Amino acid sequence: MIADFQEKYSNRHQIAGQWKKDGKKVFGYFCGYVPEELISAAGIIPVRVLGSLDTVSLADAHLQTFICAFARSCLDQGLKGVYDYLDGIVISKTCDITRKMLGIWAKNINIPFTAFIGAPSKRTESARDCLTEEFRDLRSKLEEFTGKKIDDDSINRSIEIYNNSRQLLNELYEMKKADNPPLSGSEFYQIVKTGFVTPKEEYNEMLSALKAKLASSKPSGDGKVRLMVSGSTFEDVNVLKMIEDVGGNVVADDLCIGSRYFRDLTQPASDPIRALADRYQMRITCPCKHPSDERLYRLIEEVKEYRVQGVISIVQKYCDTHLFEYPYMRDMLQKNDIPFLYLETEDRMGEEGQFKTRVQAFLEMMG
Repeated sequence: MIADFQEKYSNRHQIAGQWKKDGKKVFGYFCGYVPEELISAAGIIPVRVLGSLDTVSLADAHLQTFICAFARSCLDQGLKGVYDYLDGIVISKTCDITRKMLGIWAKNINIPFTAFIGAPSKRTESARDCLTEEFRDLRSKLEEFTGKKIDDDSINRSIEIYNNSRQLLNELYEMKKADNPPLSGSEFYQIVKTGFVTPKEEYNEMLSALKAKLASSKPSGDGKVRLMVSGSTFEDVNVLKMIEDVGGNVVADDLCIGSRYFRDLTQPASDPIRALADRYQMRITCPCKHPSDERLYRLIEEVKEYRVQGVISIVQKYCDTHLFEYPYMRDMLQKNDIPFLYLETEDRMGEEGQFKTRVQAFLEMMG
């Protein structure tokens, strides 16, 4: 059912290169705190910069090896020319390496447009006011770059399209509440990733068609342990497939490339820039935002709602924000008697056997 999604993601760079040849503008962005809607309203196709499973060979000349593998891989892909089709890069302040990536990228990779969003870390009224002004500044820069006015109607249309996309993902995600979900965790992860590199109108058509197929499907029982996966960004979908191989079924997630991305919609408002700022500042938090209590409480509620039997925390090595938050998550899970397993890993893993053994032991411990 997801072959079309897999194919599109696998060929994403060739497809984007064709957009460039067709005269379209393409911007890259590095995390879920960049307002895709605003870039799209400017007539530019936004794509999320993601890494690969190739060996990092060029980025180590610019980043220390104790930087997370995901960030190093993203830069490595840029240095190798994989993202040469990009007309611009937009980065929001999140972790230390992401906020410094813009300067490294601009200095070493020729790109016509760069913009940095100084997003506040706190979730307060004044923080939303600050982010609103940051988004207005981005709007002005995009208008200067394109030579076209970005009116409120264009932004509202873009918001509607993106809300539709996130709503469809929410509806697919809800299907995983079933005793025998029609989608595995790895399949759903692939579907979400494809949305980062596909124009949303086209992506929404794909999601709608998939939803219709799944509604009429008759999944068979799998008898697997219902799990939630939490943690930082990782490129390798095989991380989830390995969990499934040893008897787990990821029916819920707390991931940047997952439910944190699509759970919250933009609410209609007379000022669409303010509406976007409200959504991006108050959406489900990443550990780079404070406080994170609301997300952790929400995580506990979702464990109950999706009948999750255990939580696996998968964190990239050297991901300081997630490593800092982990003790708080661990304590909350313990207080609620929720079994959990902590795994520190990297993309391009060399420890597949050890990974599977630890997950299998965790599942056996739960009976």
